[in-house]
Amino acid sequence: MKIRRPPILGFLIALPLISCNSVNPNSGRVLTAITVTPTAADAVNFPNGQVIFTATGQFSLPPLSGPVTFQGPYSGSFSVANPSNQTIANVVSTATGTVTVQCVSNVTGSVEVVASASANNGTQTVVTGQGTLTCP
Repeated sequence: MKIRRPPILGFLIALPLISCNSVNPNSGRVLTAITVTPTAADAVNFPNGQVIFTATGQFSLPPLSGPVTFQGPYSGSFSVANPSNQTIANVVSTATGTVTVQCVSNVTGSVEVVASASANNGTQTVVTGQGTLTCP
């Protein structure tokens, strides 16, 4: 006697792959650190006491380092922290990833030049770096 088996039916389920990745191409690239150079500067060594500081970012994805442009998605800026409400130095000009800071005449002290930017447009995290300017 022959045993009859039911036929085996195979099913192929094909699901279309839908890509919703039409968002910002930098969405996975995160700013992890900012280095401000020079890290310390003495204004007497620069013409007119003007020092150009540059912000360089370290990122989670290639390119791993580069200038912080302070434009989306890494919006931010440079600032000068004058202690004790005494103006020791002022921002003279800014450019892509740079700031020129000048000491005020006849004032002595140090200021922190701080670069801060958002880590990415998808987060509230702010990354900072700083350098110091000493005025005569």
